[in-house]
Amino acid sequence: MKTKFIFSMALMMGAMTLTSCSKDDDKKNDETEFGIVETTPVVDEDNYSLNTTAANYSVKSFGETAIDGCADVVSELEAANTIIGSAKLTEAQETYLREVLKNLVSEVIVPTYTKLADNTEALENTLNGLTTSTITQAQIDEACRDFKAARMYWEQSEAFLGGAASDFDIDPTIDSWPLNRSLLLSYFNNGMNDEMLDDATILGFHALEFILFRDGQPRKVAELKGNDTYKNFENVSGEKELAYAQTICTLLKQRTFQLQCAWDGGKNASRLAVVEAAGLDYQTQKGLSYGDNLINAGISGSGSSFPTLKDAIAQILSDDEGSCVAIANEVGTAKIANPFSAGDVSYVESPYSYNSITDFRDNIRSIRNVWLGSTDKKANKYSFHTFFASVKQDAVNQKVEGAYVRAIEGISNMPSPFVKYCCTIWNINFEDDEDWETEE
Repeated sequence: MKTKFIFSMALMMGAMTLTSCSKDDDKKNDETEFGIVETTPVVDEDNYSLNTTAANYSVKSFGETAIDGCADVVSELEAANTIIGSAKLTEAQETYLREVLKNLVSEVIVPTYTKLADNTEALENTLNGLTTSTITQAQIDEACRDFKAARMYWEQSEAFLGGAASDFDIDPTIDSWPLNRSLLLSYFNNGMNDEMLDDATILGFHALEFILFRDGQPRKVAELKGNDTYKNFENVSGEKELAYAQTICTLLKQRTFQLQCAWDGGKNASRLAVVEAAGLDYQTQKGLSYGDNLINAGISGSGSSFPTLKDAIAQILSDDEGSCVAIANEVGTAKIANPFSAGDVSYVESPYSYNSITDFRDNIRSIRNVWLGSTDKKANKYSFHTFFASVKQDAVNQKVEGAYVRAIEGISNMPSPFVKYCCTIWNINFEDDEDWETEE
């Protein structure tokens, strides 16, 4: 029987101490205390109809509400991390939080990266071998479905970019945007070479998106059999574009395999072989997997890069980079605000597939998954949700979970596609807006 602990009232006034509950509480069954808890969202945030009402594209309140919702997520996560950071944790509570991190790795991070790798491999398999003489619309449509599946798992990983994705420059290599269309066009016109594969602004998801999608739909097979119809690309053949897509998709696959191997220690021998053959690193400087590096935080002699358990938790919840707070802040203050508030419509992420709003929602869902320690909207036995519930801080759960649900709701209510919404607000044609810098 585990003993429950609660936070004392000192929490509200500064440094926090932890005290045990009454003996009556101790008699409760462990499964009731720490078992799976299904959260009850304010709304069903996974199922929204698109807001395509014509009059709403000129209404700014939708975007403002989405931005405010992301800011609330940031505030509530920072407050939650402060509670843990200022606590005098007991040995039992530290043990519990280590289980939270262990569960996060095994039930969220590794499965998400594995599914990302699975779907990227499927996309490569669909693209490889296609030729402009035999390609069909059905094959293009399948490639687009594979792309969106891989994209979903990438976006749902952005709450834990701290680690391999950052250390090995995987994030900028596969997800830089806006796509540098001018540079890509120059290579198409003047000849492709290996040098172009060193420039992240024309690699990864968004280069593939440009080749596979237009105006939110899969490219028409006639374009890939002939020439492009996009502004300034009219002299570029579909044959060149398809060959380029195949090349960069292989690079994308290698990097997603790298993520999986970095976190699970290379348990998939065939994928590890691909990573090693590509000359890609997948361990920390001390030779640990990133999963073990997180789980062993603060343990002397373990080789973990985290000096303390609280440092590891802060990296997950609220560090400036690679954390839940970081992605919530980026969605609100950059991904949405740059094009919507500042008028830099070229900064819209995923403008060719019209996947922007889905991307933003998946970013916030990645926070949900971290908080609940699962990918099914139910709190795992060991999660941040169940930790705060076990110490009688249900208000923390209500605030964090209410914030991310409202953020997803606000994002979903923005007129879709997001690129049309921003262009309408600012009266700008997306194809004409080439004055930008690439986000990495």
